[in-house]
Amino acid sequence: MNYIWDFDGTLYDTYPIMLKALMKTFKEFGIKKNEATVYRKIKEESIRQMIIDWQLPVPDFDNHYHAHELIDNKASYPFEEAKETLKKLQEKDGQHFILTHQTVDSTWNLLKRDALDSLIVSIIGSDSNYPRKPDPSAINYFIEEYHLDPQKTVMIGDRKLDIEAGNNAGVQTVFFDVDYFKQDIKATYFINNLKEMVQIF
Repeated sequence: MNYIWDFDGTLYDTYPIMLKALMKTFKEFGIKKNEATVYRKIKEESIRQMIIDWQLPVPDFDNHYHAHELIDNKASYPFEEAKETLKKLQEKDGQHFILTHQTVDSTWNLLKRDALDSLIVSIIGSDSNYPRKPDPSAINYFIEEYHLDPQKTVMIGDRKLDIEAGNNAGVQTVFFDVDYFKQDIKATYFINNLKEMVQIF
């Protein structure tokens, strides 16, 4: 099997850092927002969609947010089960790829720090010039470049847009449901812990 992983909130528990950076940014702009409301918005949709829907200052808000996130990003760590899950799936001849809204270098740097880089074949990030999820272009690139069989390829993510990207590319999908928000998600499989991946595949 071929595994295309989302990074934030799927392999790495980055949402506490992202939320902290967002709340700092709201404070800087004098905008009062409830932390739980912000978290739900970015998990069910995306930060980009939040900026549009809440008519936040563009591009200043996004620039300030990313500056805070960059400073705190080193405090992001993988979910406890991530390394073991990646290794066990690789031992079953699995190949791992990452599709993330982080930059490619920042993602590799975290993976290297946590000794996970040897488990990953390739990364497509926000600076790779592909349309953002749920557009399937990046997944299609992985399929074409690495000669992946779509029927033996799966997209794993914690947000609806990850699953929609996989569905749009015609691959299997796994929704990593850590929040139980009861969204209308059309995934092939649902998990609440990464180690369940080894049981499915």
